Amino acid sequence: MAWTTAEFWIEGYKWAWPALIYTLGLLATIDAIWNGRTSQGTLAWVTGLTFIPFIALPLYLFFGSRKFHGYRKARKASSKVLHKLHFEQKMCAEAFVSTNKSSALIPLEAMSRLPQSEENNVRLLINGEQTFAHIFNAIETAKHTILVQFYIVNNDALGRRLQQALIAKAQQGVKVYFLYDEIGSAWLRSQYLVEMRKAGIECSRFNPRNIKHRLQLNFRNHRKLVVVDGRTCFIGGHNVGDEYLGCTPNVDLWRDTHLQIDGPATLAAQLSFVEDWYWAQRTVLNLDWQAYRSKENMKALIIPSGPSDTIETMSLSFVHLILSAKRRVWIATPYFVPDLNVVGALQLAALKGLDVRILLPDKHDNFIISLATRNYVSELRKLGIHFSQYRLGLLHQKTMLIDNDLSYIGSANLDNRSLRINFELNALIECNKLGKEVETMFLHDFSHSITYPKEHNFLVTLASKAARLFSPIL
Repeated sequence: MAWTTAEFWIEGYKWAWPALIYTLGLLATIDAIWNGRTSQGTLAWVTGLTFIPFIALPLYLFFGSRKFHGYRKARKASSKVLHKLHFEQKMCAEAFVSTNKSSALIPLEAMSRLPQSEENNVRLLINGEQTFAHIFNAIETAKHTILVQFYIVNNDALGRRLQQALIAKAQQGVKVYFLYDEIGSAWLRSQYLVEMRKAGIECSRFNPRNIKHRLQLNFRNHRKLVVVDGRTCFIGGHNVGDEYLGCTPNVDLWRDTHLQIDGPATLAAQLSFVEDWYWAQRTVLNLDWQAYRSKENMKALIIPSGPSDTIETMSLSFVHLILSAKRRVWIATPYFVPDLNVVGALQLAALKGLDVRILLPDKHDNFIISLATRNYVSELRKLGIHFSQYRLGLLHQKTMLIDNDLSYIGSANLDNRSLRINFELNALIECNKLGKEVETMFLHDFSHSITYPKEHNFLVTLASKAARLFSPIL
């Protein structure tokens, strides 16, 4: 029976959408193979896109890509300006470069914007009260510029206090730049920003909300950074919220750690902010790049990382530091879903007989990650690695102590998102004095912890093994 014209178009329309979805699924499969960084994650996406593209394709568009093409293109477009600035700062930094550096620092310097510098003063800030007291004091003394960047900014008492402090300085003629992540700060009211802009503060989302960037929501700027006058910076795990001060009803005290760095290393942190600001606004900030010399002589290396890097900077930094350890590796992290490279490094450290301890939270805000963590703990503790659960509050700090002198503190968790997907910022401090302070901090935290319980329930063990399969995309 011959089809009428109308029936022909109706029948063709019925097949058009499936054909389009499968075609797009094929293109996404090619992209996954071409850009995939881990065989496990790539295989998972290829399987899904091939057999269930109607479900896998939307997920891949938002969460599958591991390359932040827009940021990389922005870097390339700004190469004449940012590369010139980077070169100039590298030349200026030569006066502060450590001449007697550990061999462990050489590959890490190659992954960083600027080399390790001396003549820094670094302070360990072990809770929200200390951290924000020092941040507000630095803001109060600012004379030229204030750069503020957080993943989460809440419109609560602490958030409004920060807002008013920045407004006050802007009204005094200080240039203030405020950069926030649109996912982490999704609930930040527009009025909060309107009031700051009226005072002359320049505010921006990291990832502009437009169609061009809509499919890059998976990439989040997880950095927590404040830079004042190019001489003082704050790097660590604290966001802006009352919970970090223990002021939120029915929420346990957050246990987090931050660093205050005064000295030449601040310029490396400032350079990281300038690159992020350029991506968001396509403008290069005119800032003071004269290095400040502190009276102390601590060595500091600032390590930014992100999906626009040509190599997996954060993952490699953890692996290299663990492998360079000669005595101990102490780690505190709220999320422990490491990649195979980090797992291998921890295994080798344990087999060498090093003191390897990992501090994890007792309470968790992500059920799947919590399940996957159980499986990693079960595997690694067999080699003698000691796992503890912090009981005094909600553990959120991201800290690592290598031997007696290397302290690695910042925003990066030991999970796939921080190691590969997020934009992160860590500081590596080479100093016995600070190492002793970090050791004391760890010992205090260990004293308020319990040994991570062994799993004897068959169903929970099975669930943890299943959850681990999702590690590459968690």
